[in-house]
Amino acid sequence: MKGQSVDASFRRRFYSGWMPFARDLRQVFKSIGAVIELSTRNGISASFRERIMLVVTGVNRCRHCAYGHELLARRAGLTRLEIATLLSLDLEVCPDEEIPGLQFAIHWAERDGLPTAEAISELVAAYGQGIARQIEAATLMIHVGNRIGNTFDYVLCGVSHGRFGLLPGEREAPPRATLLGRAGQE
Repeated sequence: MKGQSVDASFRRRFYSGWMPFARDLRQVFKSIGAVIELSTRNGISASFRERIMLVVTGVNRCRHCAYGHELLARRAGLTRLEIATLLSLDLEVCPDEEIPGLQFAIHWAERDGLPTAEAISELVAAYGQGIARQIEAATLMIHVGNRIGNTFDYVLCGVSHGRFGLLPGEREAPPRATLLGRAGQE
């Protein structure tokens, strides 16, 4: 970490200011009906909801959400193997009927909340408008949680000069050629 800036070491998405956070909060308030439906009898199952939470967390790599949703996923009946594969974005162990929703959640997270119109249409075609709204609401909720957790880690990393807040992969110094800006030269 010595000689590197926090920005170079920290490789997760986080809120870089109030405006992106405000944008996401505005989306949460717009989706409040679907968010409430998530916890009703008409909502998607707890196991499906946790699978969504885990794949989005896998994209955003929030250690806090990974820990919390591992516990919730275990309560919802997922095995440790399922949880680990979901966090690595492997959908092989998932029920076939959930795969389109999980693929959408990954797509949504990778595109930072801006899914393509085609992806939205495919989601609605697979589940109908009501369930599609719930899937997108669950994706949005965990996305905001991931960003808050990662922002906390970013600040923690900065104030501790990289001693805390980094994931193991972020602690490894980038290859020397990358630091020097010359590939393959020392």
